[in-house]
Parts: sequence; structure tokens; C-alpha cells
Amino acid sequence: MKKNLVAILALIIVVGCTGFAAAATDVPANHWAYSAVKKLAADGILDSDAQARFNGDETLTRYEFAVAVAKAITKEDKATAEQKALINRLATEYQAELETLGVRINSLEEKTSTVQLSGVNRIRDDQQSNGSKYDDIHFNINFTITYKIDDAWIVKTEGEWQRQLDRPGDGDSAGMNALTDKSSWGVNSAVNSQMEQLYVAGPVMGVNVKIGKYSYKPVYGLAFDTKITGGEAAVGHMVKTTLSTGRTDDNNKFNGLDFNWAAGKNANVKAGYQTTEIDGVKSRYSSVGVDAPVVNDLHFTAAETKSNKNTDNKAYFAQLQYKVANSEIVGSNDIFASYRKVKTNAVFYTDQDLEDRILDIDFKGIRVGFDYVPMKNTKLTVWLMNGKDATTGLTDIRVYRGQMEFYF
Repeated sequence: MKKNLVAILALIIVVGCTGFAAAATDVPANHWAYSAVKKLAADGILDSDAQARFNGDETLTRYEFAVAVAKAITKEDKATAEQKALINRLATEYQAELETLGVRINSLEEKTSTVQLSGVNRIRDDQQSNGSKYDDIHFNINFTITYKIDDAWIVKTEGEWQRQLDRPGDGDSAGMNALTDKSSWGVNSAVNSQMEQLYVAGPVMGVNVKIGKYSYKPVYGLAFDTKITGGEAAVGHMVKTTLSTGRTDDNNKFNGLDFNWAAGKNANVKAGYQTTEIDGVKSRYSSVGVDAPVVNDLHFTAAETKSNKNTDNKAYFAQLQYKVANSEIVGSNDIFASYRKVKTNAVFYTDQDLEDRILDIDFKGIRVGFDYVPMKNTKLTVWLMNGKDATTGLTDIRVYRGQMEFYF
């Protein structure tokens, strides 16, 4: 434990020196806020002066953005639901600068409270055709508590409880998945899975630091989509570099290096390299991926990964998605279609991972579906995955999902 702590602190100090030197007051040219302010100006929420200023290619400071956001806040009563969501997102991004200007809005005040509670209630029904391995009917509540230590540092916890609707007597089934022996379910069987995250986070000399148990999902979650107990240090804006070290839920020693390049408006290029070790056996994983708009509201995402295992060591996926469902906007929706081929030795997973993660393992085929927002702070999800096992291609796999989420 002491060795891990020393490694984490050394990692923070080394990376911190680089990050501090790179700090800048200008907003990067490809930052999402430029297009957001341009849209508000085009919609008439901002005046012609703002429209002229933000239509050029010149980079602007965070203070200049805050002035524009402050003007937009005064017109919020005339804005549509979509425009209000955009204004609130900008207000959160430039919160410190707005406070300097003396600007206050209700949603901003809520976001700056010392303790914040948020979460989601979920009702899910997964049914497998010609089998029951992936059958899952449950009610789940997942909540997050964030405590602000000061203006920069936070403590965050995420808890999860779940009941199987078809087997309510089995107690808390949070963390159970298709790899779990259902005969072993019981009242205390998932106690360890209830605290999904528990960490402290904040900046050290320009580096964003995280220490504790936290979610780890680099390069679109193809090679890793799990929890790490240890430390993380991230630096950079247009090119974000993240270093991680610690252990996985099944006690693997873990180290990771990830890059995320904001290549353009709504476009990213990602790469990752991870190592794990247990009982002296080392595994290595390398991944690359990209997401970018195709045309209008159509977005493309793809990734590929490879491990150092001798067989079944490659995995990849590609997805097209039209629009993005926003739970704050009634009637918003999206549709998506993906193809993936994930060999068992190509990626890292444990029997404590989320069911969605386990569904992808040893699968090749398609997933098609849609999201829809029937009322504010909700989302309906329906999809079908259809294919075969990725190892032999002999076993048919078809799973249907219907799911309703309620956000708070």
C-alpha cells in the first residue's frame, strides 16, 4: 500500500510540473462553447454584437465567454427548453467567471451547494431468445453524493441497490451479471458492489487528481470498462493525457496511460495502453478509437484493441448514431446501430463488471435500438442485439432490452 501511495504521489508531482506550464486563459479554438454561443446568437438569444464577435476565427478568453453567457442568462425566460439546457451548460463551464461578474441563476446556485445528490432509478427487462443466461428483470437505484471541500476539491460517492423483480427474495443483486452463479444470490451476496465509487478529486499544480475507487472507461470502453482502486492524474485540454495506477476489483495490479485529442468540433481521437498483473502473469492491452460527425446529426464511433495473449486477442466495434436523447428535453430521441466483435482474450473484464459490459464479451454481431424522452428527466431505451459467440461462431445470441430510467 505504501509503495502504491508513493507511486501515486510521484506521478502527480511529475505530471503536475508539465501541466502547470501549459495553463492558459484562452479558450481553445475547437472548444464546444464556441458553437454553443454561436447557436444562441443565431437563435436571437444574444445580440448582434455577440454574434459578430463569435463568428470569427479568433480565440477568446474565458472572461469574454462569461460576459456573453451573462447576457444569455438575462434572456433565459424567453428561451426554449433546448436553449435553456445550453445556457445552463455554459453557466456551469464558466461558473467562476460568472461569480466574478456577480451573476446568479437558480440552477447555478444549486450546482454550487456544498452537498449535491443526484442519481437514477431504473426498471429493466432483458430477455434472451433460446436461453436464459442473459435474462434480467430488475429495479435499480443508483445515487451519487458529491461533497465540496472547497472551490476546487470534492469527495464523491456512488452507491447502488437492486432487486430482481422475478426473485425479490434474493436481496440486493447490484453488481450481479450473467457470469454470476444465480444459485449463490442472497441477502449479503452483493454487499461489496454497493459502493461503486468513493474518491477525492481536485487540482494539484494544474493537474486533475483522483484518489480512491473510481470508474475507468478509456477509448470508448472497449478494452476496459471497470472500477479501479488507486490514483489518477490528468493534464491537458486539446490533448488530454491521463495516467492511472492501482488495482482492479479482482485484485489485479493495474497501470494505464490514455490520450484524448480533441481533433475538431465534436470529433475526438483516443488511444490507450494498459497493463495488469496477477500471480506474476502480466497482460497488456493497446487501443485506438475515433468519433466524429458524419453529416448533420449523424455521428460515427469506432475503436479497436489488441492484447498480448496468444489467441483470441483482437476486438473492435463501429457505431452510427442519429441525434442524442437529452433527458431534460421532452420528445428528444436518438437511434443507433453498431457492430462489434469482442474475443475473450482481447479485453479485460471481471465477474463484478456491469451486465452491459458482460453482454459484449465473446460476442460478434449487431445492436440496434433507440432512446426516447417521454417526460422531463426520464429516458426510454429499447434495443436488440443479435449475433453469435465470437470464439466459435456456433452459438446464437439474441437479447432484447426494454428499459425506463428516471433521473433526479
